Amino acid sequence: MTPPPTEHQTPRTGVLGGARLTYTHRDAVGTRLTDQWVRPPLHLAKAYHQGDWAISLLTSPTAGLLDEDRLEVSATVAAGANAALISPAACRVHTMNSGYAQVDQQYIVESGAVLDVWPAPLILQKQAALRQTTRLDVAADATVLLCEVVSPGRAAFGECFEFSEWTSKLRIYREGKLLAYENFSCVPANGDLADWREVYPEGNYASFYFLTPEPLGELVQTLHDLKVDHAVLGASPLRVGGLGVKILAKDGVSLRKVIFSVRNLLIAHTKLDFPHALQRAQTFFN
Repeated sequence: MTPPPTEHQTPRTGVLGGARLTYTHRDAVGTRLTDQWVRPPLHLAKAYHQGDWAISLLTSPTAGLLDEDRLEVSATVAAGANAALISPAACRVHTMNSGYAQVDQQYIVESGAVLDVWPAPLILQKQAALRQTTRLDVAADATVLLCEVVSPGRAAFGECFEFSEWTSKLRIYREGKLLAYENFSCVPANGDLADWREVYPEGNYASFYFLTPEPLGELVQTLHDLKVDHAVLGASPLRVGGLGVKILAKDGVSLRKVIFSVRNLLIAHTKLDFPHALQRAQTFFN
């Protein structure tokens, strides 16, 4: 008897998507999104405006990122413009048999401009692999709040540091000179992140970079003096014009509270008029 034929499974082809955005300041109008290109698996909601600001909502569809998917996100904030990129929903990096998903980001912030990047968490599911690159080019008198939030698994499924790989390379340039550089690769199966897991076995992570033309003064010490529950925070000044902040928290709700407190301090330090939508805690951690 001839055995039934084996079905041939065609390998999945990854999706290449992302966004290219340009924000421009116009007299008597304010900041507007003047050029855009968006492609799935990324979605861009219609920009809305408050005062002199343009605020865009970037989301990943429910499916999230799969093996071989690649997102390329770039945004240019022209001189004098004020722009924000926020996310109303988390982005899941799914379980993968092999390969990885890639996220490449590039931000250019010109003279006198302001950029606020406040995404929802990246959730690294079981056996997920993610590789990221981020480049930020900032003028000397520009202001930037750049945030990243990472959850090491789906709490509802009991996942905890079961992802395969998380690799990140970040470079920040001010007036063309390298100001900050991060390059790390985390593979939990190799024992990486043991210090993180020792502090909070199911903890969530956030990273801030704050670039400002304002003198830092006692800002670093003020951040260290913050009273935070179920979290640890460290802040360090950059060589010139800014600082970095790292946060570990017991869970998503605790992390949300700390991020909100940190943002309040940083926004107040800018002496700029941030829209109300960017001064309230988002709800995506609940």
